[in-house]
Amino acid sequence: MRNLRSREEKITDEIINELTNEINSQKAYILSKVGKFTSKNNYTFQQFNGRFGGKNNTYVDSVRTQFLDFEDFYAQWIKGLIDKYDEDKNYQIKKYGRVYESKASFVNLKLIQDKEIESFVRIFLERNFYNKIKERTRVKPNENLWSIWFGYKLIYGLLIAPVLRKNQWTNDKSEIRKVDYSYWTIGHVLEEGLIDPKIDEPINFINLDNLLQFYSSVLKRLSSSNYEKEISNKYVDYIKQSENPNQEPFLIPEVRYLGLNEKHLYRLDFTTLNIHTLEYTGFEISPASTHINVKNLKQKQNKVNKELQVKWEKEMKKRNDYFHTFDITIITFTDTDLADINSCFDAIKSKLSARKADKIELRSQLMRLSNIK
Repeated sequence: MRNLRSREEKITDEIINELTNEINSQKAYILSKVGKFTSKNNYTFQQFNGRFGGKNNTYVDSVRTQFLDFEDFYAQWIKGLIDKYDEDKNYQIKKYGRVYESKASFVNLKLIQDKEIESFVRIFLERNFYNKIKERTRVKPNENLWSIWFGYKLIYGLLIAPVLRKNQWTNDKSEIRKVDYSYWTIGHVLEEGLIDPKIDEPINFINLDNLLQFYSSVLKRLSSSNYEKEISNKYVDYIKQSENPNQEPFLIPEVRYLGLNEKHLYRLDFTTLNIHTLEYTGFEISPASTHINVKNLKQKQNKVNKELQVKWEKEMKKRNDYFHTFDITIITFTDTDLADINSCFDAIKSKLSARKADKIELRSQLMRLSNIK
């Protein structure tokens, strides 16, 4: 049987090819610049690779560390370089009473303080990252989540780098790596808008207030459940109080199991896709009156157990299908839970607000780099 490459592998190949083209277009100029700085004539790309590519296990533990994305990897790489520079400098001062700037950490730090060289090193390391993306990320977003469709009376899409091709909305593969927002967040929605599959332009939002107004006046009102409306209100209040709303996960109502398929099987009442922790959670509001009740109970006492069994099996199949397709775990709020809606939203909020411990921010490391004289 022919070994078919996955779609994800093909997309990775396209990204690597694009990065290779960028490297080739700048290589001669950058090698000449590095050669002048290091006083080496005919500086080669092999030497460049040894100087920077060979430091992946010096500045970061690239074998054991799980990186969220290339920015996470590069932030830790920069931090590792600066920390090694500080370590070497302190050691030399302590042992010799002065600094000898011939060590690799001194040379590399001074090199990437040059904006053109730093930009090239970043592209070079990014290609290396994508060449080993499975080892570097290990756990990464499910490809099925690149295009999220939600709603039932009206359907909307949340896509990464959306583009309309042949009258069909899809993701622009060449732009996926370049987007500077965190996937499935408020910032994602503000940057890309939401997609109406029946129109040719995204639904864009001028600012956060505009988006929250849409959430309250459209998405909330599409629901017939008072519980869902209360949770929507609490989510809007949560975003308004956030210190960094753009990084907050978008609370997605009515995620569709089969996407745009009109005869889809299941929807989830609310879903959080938290890119910061790679934890995906669905929330089902399931009072017995709408999920486990048996119609005309008195007329069919003998069939009650069978009907309850069918309903239970349907609910479990729904959970299993969402988990196996999207890696989404489902939490269910029953009548007892719904008696305290604040407690229900607290459970949702704990998933929204979760963050990876001690994530290193690239911006702070680049600022730290620029401050070294």
